[in-house]
Amino acid sequence: MDSNDEIAKVAYELFERDGRQHGKDKEHWTEAERIVKAKRMERDAERDRKVAAPKKTSAKGGTASKKEKTPKSGEAGAAKQSKKPSSRASRSK
Repeated sequence: MDSNDEIAKVAYELFERDGRQHGKDKEHWTEAERIVKAKRMERDAERDRKVAAPKKTSAKGGTASKKEKTPKSGEAGAAKQSKKPSSRASRSK
């Protein structure tokens, strides 16, 4: 549907909503233009969000999930915590 057709349809709906009062055609048209523009901007923003959002991939797709990237205990990287000698070890000397 082209822009003018869409605006005309919305303007007619506004005309009917106002009780089919004649003489408000410019008001209805201006309001319809605003409504159509807002709807288009919303659609464009939604489309942009979908394009910008990273797609979720499964482990089969080759992209590792966060769980797979986190080292398990006992692996290199998991031993980043400093090991302090226990209080027993310092007493036994």
